[in-house]
Order: sequence, then C-alpha cells, then structure tokens
Amino acid sequence: MNFQLLATTAPPLQQQLQWLFHSPSTSSFITGDERTSFSIPVATPSTLSPLTPARPPEPFHPCNLPIPADLYAEFASHPWHGFRFLDASAYDAAEDNKGLPAGDLLRTLLFNPDYGHYVLHPATGLILALRSGSLQLLNRTTDGFTPIDQTRTRGKATLAFAAHPTEPLIAYGDNAGTFTAHRYQPTGFTKASKIAAKDRKASRLEFSPDGATLMLGGMGYLATFSYENEKFFPRHETSIAVRDFLWLPDKNLVLVNQGLHGLTAFNYSPQSGFTQLAEAKPPGGVNQMSVSNDAKHLAVTLQESPAVSVYAITSRESSS
Repeated sequence: MNFQLLATTAPPLQQQLQWLFHSPSTSSFITGDERTSFSIPVATPSTLSPLTPARPPEPFHPCNLPIPADLYAEFASHPWHGFRFLDASAYDAAEDNKGLPAGDLLRTLLFNPDYGHYVLHPATGLILALRSGSLQLLNRTTDGFTPIDQTRTRGKATLAFAAHPTEPLIAYGDNAGTFTAHRYQPTGFTKASKIAAKDRKASRLEFSPDGATLMLGGMGYLATFSYENEKFFPRHETSIAVRDFLWLPDKNLVLVNQGLHGLTAFNYSPQSGFTQLAEAKPPGGVNQMSVSNDAKHLAVTLQESPAVSVYAITSRESSS
C-alpha cells in the first residue's frame, strides 16, 4: 500500500487546540479549535468550508466542539476507545461538586484524560468520569447523574483509557508504561490488576470489537495481548515510537502516528503479528490523525501549524 498526498490546507485555527475527525455522512474531515470549525471534503481536499456551531462558545458548556448539532450527533454515535459520548443536551446536567460544568470534550480529545468528561460504557449503561488520577462511576437519572463510587487509578499519571466492549472492565496505561485492568460492577469499582509494565509511557489502548484482543502502544512499542477468562496474555510486539494509533480490525490495518517520525502502516493478524506496509513523511511532526471508515483516506494535523494534510491510501497495484 501507499500514502498519496492529495492536498494540504491551512485553516485559521489555534494549532494548540486543533482537533480532527472524519464524518461518514458528509464524506469530509472535520477540524476546528474552541471557537471555529471547517469541513474538508474528501473529493476536494483543498477546500475549506466553515461550519456553524450549534451553541456559542460562551457560556462554557462541556460539549464544546463548535460544530452543528447533527454533526455532533453523528460524532457521538461512534465509539471512542470503547466508550460513547452522550447526547449534547445530557451535559446540561453534568456538574461537579461545586455546581460548575463537569467535563471538557475538546480538551479530552486533545490532551490527557484529566477533565472528568462523562462518557457512557454501552455494555453496562453506566457513566464514567475519567481523570488521570481517578475514576468516577455514575448512574444517569431523569434529573441528571447520581454518583455511585469513586476510586484512584493505579500507577502514576494515567494517559490513555479503553473500555472492554462487553464486560465491565476498563484498561489504562500511565506515564511510567504500566498498564492496568480495572473492573467494576453496578455498585462500584472492584479489583485492579496489572496487564504489563513497559517502562516507557503509554499513548493508546484499544480492544478488538469482540474483546478478545487488547492492542496497546507507547514510546517504543506496539503490542497485543489476548484476553480470556479475565486474564491477559502477551501475543505480538514490534519496536516503534507510538504517539497514537488507529486500528481497523476488519481490515487488519494499524496506522501509527510516530510524531516527528511520520506515519507507518502495519498489517496485523493474530497469527502472524505486525507486518509493515508503508510509511509517510508529512511536512512536519504529526499531531492528530483520522481515517475514513473505508480506510481509503487519511488526514493528519501538524505539530508546527494548523495545516491539514489529506492522503489517499492506495494499494501498490492501483498506484502504479
């Protein structure tokens, strides 16, 4: 396979607060900051179309992506590390113990999960508030949310979370490269157990749709573990700097964001492990990335500017 650069555009955004996702309904990549957003159609990737936010930036609201309501509804309908975001109106009742709005969607997407943003675990129907040092379990009621339990995360500062698709289980990795499995039940959190100690900070985790495989990445490693009878077993590993990754299990495809080192694509299968397919070197360090559902287009934002580069992902046969 190959990455073919189609276009690079530079929307007028704050680079430090720039986010990115793909919209299947519009066949576009959507990017923005805390006040402005744009659509970049896959068919014409050099085109920027401004979007109208569903709500003004002030007063602050936890659901703070400045995009239309229908686009947020589409975004929230897709899994996020095994969780789902709530309807925008549900966050009206999300309040901390001081009565202030709880959560910050935009910064949860961009930075470490230390904003207590409410997310739904579809398998259990319970709400969790994720922070780098703590986990809170809540129940949704007709009037809002009722706290059930709270616990500290194990290890040092947690950097990445993933929810199991069918079991009441959360996996997370911390700044020291320790990965932990933390279980809970409707009445509260239960035992936590170590999955692995990688000694270098974690960047992302993801379960396969059937929950049988956990993929995790960090500074120098990309690895998988099989999961069976509440236990994790090492499967495959490759040495690579992982700032982030996107895993498409139905296509056996893993796209790795290496930051300053660009992008690398792997084929992954439980039998043979990781096989490198292709590399791309954008004009600068990669910040965020997003891939279309059909895995035919990839967009990346850069660390040095708010530029967005859109690539076609092609087979070697079709690109020759």
